[in-house]
Amino acid sequence: MPNMADPSFYNTATILELLRLKPDGHDRYVGQSHYMGSANVFGGQVLGQSLYAATATVENRRPHSMHALFLLRGNHRLPITYEVERVRDGGSFSTRRVVAFQEDRRIFVMSASFQVEEEGYSHQKSVPALVDPEMLPSSLPDWKQRAAQSARPFEPVPVDFRAPSGGDLFSSQDGMPHKQVWMRAPYNIGDDVSMHEALFAYMSDYGLLWTALEPHGIRVGDPRLQIASLDHAIWFHRPFRMDEWLRFEMESPNASGGRGLTLAHVYDQKGVLVATLAQEGLIRMHENSKA
Repeated sequence: MPNMADPSFYNTATILELLRLKPDGHDRYVGQSHYMGSANVFGGQVLGQSLYAATATVENRRPHSMHALFLLRGNHRLPITYEVERVRDGGSFSTRRVVAFQEDRRIFVMSASFQVEEEGYSHQKSVPALVDPEMLPSSLPDWKQRAAQSARPFEPVPVDFRAPSGGDLFSSQDGMPHKQVWMRAPYNIGDDVSMHEALFAYMSDYGLLWTALEPHGIRVGDPRLQIASLDHAIWFHRPFRMDEWLRFEMESPNASGGRGLTLAHVYDQKGVLVATLAQEGLIRMHENSKA
């Protein structure tokens, strides 16, 4: 086991194994599910597994975008089957469509586009002032303590989280619809680029939508809250590693009609913009917890 402050914080190896799907026929893959504190499958799991399935059918091209729709709740006790359609292979781009099934029901669909490596014009959104994540405390000890105080089990995570200004993944501390959070796997996870990309897709659903709750004084775990991902998009701009620090600059420009929208720009520790995310989700407050 690699050296780390408290190995009980992390389930990195478990999640990496979860993302490595098993072939089950031509362009068909099967993945297991895992428990995240809810009977439903974690959306990030399906994002990461579907990207892994699509990538397995493409050679010498990396994903530059993926666009997903969540159709039905998945059951974490059941495996998920992913069927990949090879929509097109052109001179520079390849397109794949992935459908996820449980018990013959479509629970998720995703389209991804892949591109050969290519030179071109380059610019990026400027990065806000960077804080050295090594100078920030990990959020995980506080999360484990909160779980103990509320008599709930602590669910390990595949990466470390650190946030400036006293905030964390759950709260920005100022009630504004924005957050800054650093993420990094706790040890070297190897050089398989597809695993770094799949883990990034997995983590991209980790708290992104929660940013839309900030202006309304609602915290994750409120029994009146119904929250679920509806759609999700990732644009991959430049290479990155999940075992090196990535800073997620999250903001929610809108909430209306029972939905919230959140965007995120993701930078590496040098200030290079590596990816952009967008997610819209269902946000409902019921009058009582029995609704």
